[in-house]
Amino acid sequence: MQRRTFLGFTLLSLASLSGCSNMPKLPQGKTAPPEPDDWQALASRFSGELLLPQAEHFDRLRKAANARYDALVPAVIMRCANAADVQLAVNFVRDFALPFAVRSGGHSYTGLSSTKGVLIDVGLMQQITLEDDIATIGSGAKLGDVYAELGARQRSIPAGSCASVGIAGLVQGGGLGIADRRYGLTCDALQSADIVTADGQLRHCSATEHPDLFWALRGGGGGQFGIVTRLQFQTFPTAPIRNYIGRYPLKDGLQVLQNWQQWLSELPNEIWSQATIWFNGQQNEPEIQIRACALGEPLLLTRHWQLLEQRLIGIWSDVDMQDHQYLDFMLSDCAGLEMPQCKLPNQHQDGVLKRVAMAGSSDIFDRYLHNSALNTLLREITKRHQNGHRGGVMLTAMGGAIKHLHHDDTAFAHRHALLSAQYLMSGPVGSPESLLKEGAVWVNRMRHLMKTWSSGGAYLNYTDALLKNWQQAYYGDHYARLQQIKTRYDKAQLFRFVQGIKPA
Repeated sequence: MQRRTFLGFTLLSLASLSGCSNMPKLPQGKTAPPEPDDWQALASRFSGELLLPQAEHFDRLRKAANARYDALVPAVIMRCANAADVQLAVNFVRDFALPFAVRSGGHSYTGLSSTKGVLIDVGLMQQITLEDDIATIGSGAKLGDVYAELGARQRSIPAGSCASVGIAGLVQGGGLGIADRRYGLTCDALQSADIVTADGQLRHCSATEHPDLFWALRGGGGGQFGIVTRLQFQTFPTAPIRNYIGRYPLKDGLQVLQNWQQWLSELPNEIWSQATIWFNGQQNEPEIQIRACALGEPLLLTRHWQLLEQRLIGIWSDVDMQDHQYLDFMLSDCAGLEMPQCKLPNQHQDGVLKRVAMAGSSDIFDRYLHNSALNTLLREITKRHQNGHRGGVMLTAMGGAIKHLHHDDTAFAHRHALLSAQYLMSGPVGSPESLLKEGAVWVNRMRHLMKTWSSGGAYLNYTDALLKNWQQAYYGDHYARLQQIKTRYDKAQLFRFVQGIKPA
């Protein structure tokens, strides 16, 4: 880019950046804003792309996965191609006190990867390699690519089911998925990470190098201590997956969920299960959907599923069982698509996956839900549906290998949980903000309704801007230790947001 281009951009960016009221103020760096020569010097050393609003693909690339924040248009996008680019970006925004956000996948419910300032996008850093059983993955890789690349060699890591989610945000928040009861959380498989901290230094973290920072990155949250550039994971061997889906009327919900929970208490670690209730405010009555799947243990799963069916005998049901190859199951959202298409349009020019506008919240339960809790949950869903609203509640079994690590082994704070709940509202691109705000209030209200039975915890990857006492909810008694680590690596709070960890 030429100096003349940056001259026009400097005038534009000053107006844009001064209006970033959605972001906390950053520590003051240089007293003057960057001049065209400063931008030109950055561009001359930058291997990736510096995109201004007039760039051809700017409008596509600026959007996050969560369409709720499409109105936040960055002043510039720094598309980093390598760790050196990330260092340049961190030094630049720090030295000129520019507001910024960091993006890997962009799925944040609270818009943490959207900004009117500088968008530091690591999406180009998506290299994936496998040596023996250790996978090395760039922080911009999406889960679909991770599954495809590793699965081609019959290996994988425990992670989620959404192909467009970025690996960096997932692992730093914990990482739930269908393999976690058998192999642990995504963060449990992490062996090392490279991260650019607030001083612009690239640090390699592991159990022996910067072990405090490595501890924090496993469940302490993305963007708190720096920008991760590369991750190394212990992989596991893949196997075919048997999957059951049972559908039951909502009117029988209490009996279904009672028996499902009793069944969960007897499950071996090899089996994962989830109860989901989706509703759309239309005439059709919502249903409860029970899912159960197992990797490489079809007969074990069938034997236990039959025990669940015996418990639910007499209740109308529609049950489907299918066997899948591992990759087909994990990439089920992408059936019939090539991998470039198996992305959101903002993640790849050929991407065809659908973006939605979302708001969410969560609960963590250390005990199974009593009848009073289940009745409260079912009553609220029924009322919400009858009032013409749409949304969903997902109750997911935890336990198993998640509990194998000690509470203090990683920053993830919910090792003793038996269930997690995700409360979700979503709408199409262009949904009015008034509707999304109302949905955000509702998902947060669900925590209030269920607080009698909840541990008080919340899952960090389902951020909720309305969450009170978020320090305790996300981090539990790990918060004080995380504050000390924040003080050590980012005392001036370069990396900050409203629900960000504060230095001690």
